[in-house]
Amino acid sequence: MLNLLKLFVYNIWVHLNFFLIIICSLFIKRRSDKVIFTSSPIINIKYWSEALKEININSMTLVSHYFDNINKKNDFDKYFFEFLPFKNHSSFYDKIFSITPVWIYIIKNAKCVVIPFHGIIFKKNTYYLEIFLCRIFNIKTILIPYGSDSYMYSRIKDPILQHVMLSDYPNAALEEKMIERKVFAWSRLADCVIGGINGIDGMPRWDVLTPSHLSINTKLYTPKDISEYSTNNGINGYVKIFHTPNHKTIKGSEYILNSINELIDEGLKIELIIVQNQKNDELMKSLKDGDILISQIIGSGYALSGIEGMTLGLPVIGNLSHPIYTRVFRYYSFLNECPILSSPYEDLKSNIKLLVENPELRKELGQLGRKYVEKYHSYKAAQYMFTNIFKKLEGEDIDLMNLYHPLKSDYVKLNYIKTPLINNKYDG
Repeated sequence: MLNLLKLFVYNIWVHLNFFLIIICSLFIKRRSDKVIFTSSPIINIKYWSEALKEININSMTLVSHYFDNINKKNDFDKYFFEFLPFKNHSSFYDKIFSITPVWIYIIKNAKCVVIPFHGIIFKKNTYYLEIFLCRIFNIKTILIPYGSDSYMYSRIKDPILQHVMLSDYPNAALEEKMIERKVFAWSRLADCVIGGINGIDGMPRWDVLTPSHLSINTKLYTPKDISEYSTNNGINGYVKIFHTPNHKTIKGSEYILNSINELIDEGLKIELIIVQNQKNDELMKSLKDGDILISQIIGSGYALSGIEGMTLGLPVIGNLSHPIYTRVFRYYSFLNECPILSSPYEDLKSNIKLLVENPELRKELGQLGRKYVEKYHSYKAAQYMFTNIFKKLEGEDIDLMNLYHPLKSDYVKLNYIKTPLINNKYDG
């Protein structure tokens, strides 16, 4: 009963703020020249925004908070609490009292917002008010899912993935109906939706199809030099394997540990290093000393961990073997160029052994990984994706659905990356 009362009071408060926003908007002069990435403090919104700034697009990040165990405060441009006269150190306070000033700022400045499916600052069942505000003020909307904003557990096609999601994030199952309403409402009215392997389950729509929309500043990180690749093969010396899980069950960490322990018991010299809750710049310094990165072996696709490993020139082991998730990205996007060695649990031990015992293959896949990131996950790649989206939103005849089609896209065909893998499996 108390929760229902809180929800009732919150709804009244949000609707009052909505009308206050409308009234205040009558007295502000709109510039409407910014691309605003908001509202969850995902590090990639920083990277996307920086990429657009490089080509003189007025861009910024506006977030609710930041995770001080992995990020720094200056990773993001502006915070909700900065609109308030004093800081209460309460995220609830920030979100409640910054609703009107945050939205006035957006109305004054934004020509486009890039947001997850949970929206910006209106929560629970008031999300439709934000959709309405974007529409009446002609603010373009680009929707990019990141995980908990869009996953509807009952719609996940792989029961194993559903199981690990329930293990690591059980509460999201209780919110599925609300998540479903938001996903379908935003999908219906958004100007553009970007779809990737992670999160494709249950999505009613996408306009751009990419295995991963994540980006990284490749200029900050020098890949391994040829001389820095170890010639150790597990017999003549140790091979160092990194694993950097943020969600251990989803990544399959226990199975990774088990496979490596079995190989060690069989006599291979392997050093496993598991890194968690380390700031991004510190993590990249640590990773460069590794020989192999294992990103994830349960969920399909790859995320920032795999991209970071490839950026540094490490061979990466992941899971790209589930055709119900990957096949569309092989036909209509650039997944066939990806040099990640696919290893669901059934193949994990043999693939770890393959890379441990073959330093030349490690070097080849590592160097191809860097090329892949430069082509598809660098700032230049983000600029290609977003500028094409902006052109489409401004009325140009851009075929976003085939932006990465391997037979139609000049961007994909140029400097096509040929790997020794077939469907991300090694048959050498």
